[in-house]
Amino acid sequence: MTDYLRISVTFLDRRFHGRGDGGRPEWPPSPLRLMQAIVAAGADEVGTDGELDAALRWLERQPPPMIIAPSATKGAAYCLSVPNNAMDLVGKAWSRGSYFGTGDSNPAKHRTMKTVRPMRLVQGDTVHYLWRTDEQPEAPPVHALASAAKRLIALGWGTDLVVGTADHAASPDLDGLTGEHWKPVTGVGRVALRIPVPGTLQALLDRHDSFVHRLTREGFVPVPPLTQFKMAGYRRPTDVLNRPVAIFELRHDDGRFCAYSQRKLIHIAGMVRHLAIERMRRDPPRDVDDPERWLEQYVRGGEQEATRTSEPHRRLSYLPLPSIGHRHADQAVRRIVITAPLGDDAWLEHLALRLEGRQLKPERGDEFGESIPPSLVRVLHDNVASHYTPAATQWASVTPVILPGHDDHKPAKTRRLIRTFTGFRADFRLNVLISKGLSRLSKCKL
Repeated sequence: MTDYLRISVTFLDRRFHGRGDGGRPEWPPSPLRLMQAIVAAGADEVGTDGELDAALRWLERQPPPMIIAPSATKGAAYCLSVPNNAMDLVGKAWSRGSYFGTGDSNPAKHRTMKTVRPMRLVQGDTVHYLWRTDEQPEAPPVHALASAAKRLIALGWGTDLVVGTADHAASPDLDGLTGEHWKPVTGVGRVALRIPVPGTLQALLDRHDSFVHRLTREGFVPVPPLTQFKMAGYRRPTDVLNRPVAIFELRHDDGRFCAYSQRKLIHIAGMVRHLAIERMRRDPPRDVDDPERWLEQYVRGGEQEATRTSEPHRRLSYLPLPSIGHRHADQAVRRIVITAPLGDDAWLEHLALRLEGRQLKPERGDEFGESIPPSLVRVLHDNVASHYTPAATQWASVTPVILPGHDDHKPAKTRRLIRTFTGFRADFRLNVLISKGLSRLSKCKL
């Protein structure tokens, strides 16, 4: 029998306004969001080195929990009147002696309308977070977390009022829980949620202290963002398995994007592949039987016997992504995706961890002009990459398409080559997926 620590959160109104990275709707609510809500509710006890601090540090050390949550859809949009961050004008008016609420001195005149579209919970109102405890060397702090959960007020925005509980649960107790089962996965899942890590609690305390002391005699000190967390992929059992991908941004040392011409995107792919070969030669996965053969065929993509049979060539693919999705997009390459065959999530994750933060190594040295070569910064979700990665039944090319053979200018043969291309060269398909219909293809012949 499997034992769990369960924290359950019931929404009084079946709406959730929380947002993830980039302002995207977040569902289910992330484990980090739950921890932040517990810290806010128990603010008078947090930071005193008491039972609650010990319980929260225990949570930091745990792997990502399983989440059982109601299904959710985007609700109806509505508008709110919110301040438009123009209190500097009010302050200047007050400094001139205008205290009578007219013109710029009236804060009520500096407002704007904000469109809000919450997630609407369907067939349920309770989210359950489940940490497995039967294999833990230390007893879970059920009592301290149960007391803290009872003090929960909101999860998401301040209007997302909740009631919380925490208790011990066994595997038979989960049979009566309704909702979708979200399980953490290695690599990229259906959604990416923030989870706490060792040091998150202290980072939250430090950030609160920075907020309290943001006004000094020397002026305003900006509050630094919370960075002590990591992302975890989550997937439901009903989600269709997609090819595992690792998304990297090309960033300069000062944080700026590196914009590389799409006419030379093959250079970026070659540099990333060279870096992957170098890192995997030093530290290949432990479960690889023949590292040299695996490096040559799987990482480098060299010739193998399977390519002369009906079996697909299993290898990594390095796909530069031209910037698309906006009318002002210049189609320069600022991101690259590495994709692996189905089932090879662990190998791709092994490589991605060792490429994170690595600087590209140009062959000539002048590929980036006078700029220092960019580094690979891994992201789990990206607005531009989202135009390439979702499933679609129609696709169009934003780069030349290399068909697996000659079409001899015959439309029927062209269609047959395209079917072969999309069926057996699915590694390249990621680079052309956008759901805007099948347009005329620009192609180069082998």
